[in-house]
Amino acid sequence: MATTNRTWNKTKRNTGSHTNYTTLRNYWQQKINSYRTLYTQTQGTSGAGRPSPATLKTFGHWIDKGAVIHKVSAAQINRWSPTNRKCTTITTAKNTLWHKFGKTPIKAVCKSKGGSYLVATTPMYKGKYFKFPC
Repeated sequence: MATTNRTWNKTKRNTGSHTNYTTLRNYWQQKINSYRTLYTQTQGTSGAGRPSPATLKTFGHWIDKGAVIHKVSAAQINRWSPTNRKCTTITTAKNTLWHKFGKTPIKAVCKSKGGSYLVATTPMYKGKYFKFPC
């Protein structure tokens, strides 16, 4: 009976704990990276083009709900545009992203201090991790 308990405990330790820790580690890493992206927007001198504190707070709420923050260049969004026109506003960038990827994965868009865009997306879409193509 002692060997049965040892075998059972050993099996129990190996089956679920590694997967659970890996899943949690990946989840927390995504959150940390998303908050780090927002944090970089608050550094440096205050200037034009930086998101407002209210916008950053909204993006923080999206992260709390499970969203992932991506930084996407304006050139990349222009390439995805169906009309090949420049996206100069947040609305046109959001519409371009909705046209390319659908409304479900794209939650919020704002301009970053470097001229690119911050995009809040769902972590998974259609059963796969959502990633912008290069």
